[in-house]
Amino acid sequence: MKILHLIYSEQVAGAEKYLLDLLPGLKEQGIECHLICVTPAKDAHKFASLCAELNNNGVSALLLNGTIKNFLSVARSISKYLASNGIKYLHAHLFKSDMLAVIVKKLFNRKIVLLSTKHGYEEKYCSNYHRYNGRIHYNLYYFISKYLLANIDKQVAVSKAMSDLYYQLKLTDHRLPFVHHGININALQQADDKTQYRFGDQQLLILGRIEEVKGHTYLFNALPEVIKIFPEVKLLIIGNGTQQPQLQQQAATLGIENNILFLGFQPNPYPFMENSDMMVSPSLYESFGLVFIEAYAIKLPVIAFDAPAANEIISNNETGLLVPVYDGSKLAEKIIWLLQNPAERKRLADAAYEKYINYFNTNRMVKETADWYRSVVAE
Repeated sequence: MKILHLIYSEQVAGAEKYLLDLLPGLKEQGIECHLICVTPAKDAHKFASLCAELNNNGVSALLLNGTIKNFLSVARSISKYLASNGIKYLHAHLFKSDMLAVIVKKLFNRKIVLLSTKHGYEEKYCSNYHRYNGRIHYNLYYFISKYLLANIDKQVAVSKAMSDLYYQLKLTDHRLPFVHHGININALQQADDKTQYRFGDQQLLILGRIEEVKGHTYLFNALPEVIKIFPEVKLLIIGNGTQQPQLQQQAATLGIENNILFLGFQPNPYPFMENSDMMVSPSLYESFGLVFIEAYAIKLPVIAFDAPAANEIISNNETGLLVPVYDGSKLAEKIIWLLQNPAERKRLADAAYEKYINYFNTNRMVKETADWYRSVVAE
């Protein structure tokens, strides 16, 4: 079985890391995988090392410069690649990749079979983002998504939360099968000199895009209560996003700016993680939450809002702590409690690590994905 994976993206994030772990493993399962990364020319440098690593691991990876403006010529190039390599299956990842894949089939190669992994959905359509009021915004994005899904032969989700969301939004008429991510702990680049990644007596960390759905503002509101008990606590914020100016203003208003460090995007966040006391994730919605299992793998305790898909990954009081969504007081209470109880931090971290070893590993992810491919071929 030959499969061409297709991803259009402007940054190396969760979906791209997933492919880096998945594709070499599928090769060992007897599934020949190829990858085409489509990205604007200004972002091509971000994907060069990813493609090089896959090529070194026996996966043919090609980088194409492209934007929506030249999707037709990119689609033509993809069609030629499929034909010249005798590939029948085209597997798209992310929304714009779905668009490209459907263009390839509709205009250039009607015989191919289209597959798609649902890594996420525009956050403003997620019910949690709207305080569980269940509103559905029928607009252009929604109708394009529905059209694309109707023209893709088979889909798989990265979590039950994503499967449920697509069904609830009536994008699909059934719940999609899902395969949870796994990660390779050997790929986590840890640091030799750990002191340069420690900034306070107590250290909290939040990792991810600085966007409204990630809930930074709720953590900021909780922090003054934590500072009352731990005046020297530091909160490290790793990531970039549109909400940073508002958060900086909020920190100044609350008088907590000296306890917060905005560190921007870090290509290797793991040394910061392994030198923190806990990771806090007040996200209102996650399609999966790769950062959770990265924390599991390096034994970093996690506190998160009780929201999809965090509550799918984290078992409350077993592999982490879940807090009611929007409840800043409870969030502060749990942070303080965990900082005061190192034995509890170790208990949670050890259990989380066991969950990573036994379930959230690449071998399980690769096998389940290979089984899904074989079920597609059998139909």
